[in-house]
Amino acid sequence: MSLSFLKVPEYDLTLSNNNVVKYRPFLIKEEKILLMAVESRDEAEMNNALTQIVQSCTLSDVDVTKLPVYDFEYLWLNIRGKSVGEEIDLKLKCPDDENVTVDYKLKIEDVKPDLDKKFETKIEFEKGYGIIMKVPTIKHIANKKTLLDLGFNLVRDCIAQIYNKEEVYEANDLTEEELNEFVDHLTTKQFGMIRKYFESLPIVSHLIKYKNPKSGKDFTLLLQGASDFFQ
Repeated sequence: MSLSFLKVPEYDLTLSNNNVVKYRPFLIKEEKILLMAVESRDEAEMNNALTQIVQSCTLSDVDVTKLPVYDFEYLWLNIRGKSVGEEIDLKLKCPDDENVTVDYKLKIEDVKPDLDKKFETKIEFEKGYGIIMKVPTIKHIANKKTLLDLGFNLVRDCIAQIYNKEEVYEANDLTEEELNEFVDHLTTKQFGMIRKYFESLPIVSHLIKYKNPKSGKDFTLLLQGASDFFQ
């Protein structure tokens, strides 16, 4: 016997490059993957689960692992919104009294990447010497488990070119060992310039302002990145 299934709705979303992608809500089979990842409390497993779910729910011919992280997170949030609701119910703890919580409804439509942020992929350490960076994708961060991974190894993986006055070296033509050696020989100042590049990139974020109803004190909570919006 051939079972018939209800047609799953489809939606459109415009990404940062103005390309429109079609997507659908996640299904129970994908929600199982999500719940297992949440229970694991493992950041890398959560990222891998998100990648699998977002790819399955994206109907356009798009490799989601190649999207900028902020586009990937924006797409995920919208998939999540169409799947389980356009609002996320939060219970916010008050820092001045952990026994007091505040109910807050976060609307998905209010959460978007800050595309007004300007960033430059060329980082010139000194005249005629520097690097060209890639915009990080979910693929660059999915298997990063430690602070070392998210620091040094993420920098290595996001280098596109290394240049000096005489030559340009393509990162794809270099071995991992050569790239590791290059990163290891950066000065603290040069590494700080790269860190500022990452900080300048758009990010999916939302600033929540709330008040302790007992003490009257005001607090803020900044949610940013897919993991903060994961559940």
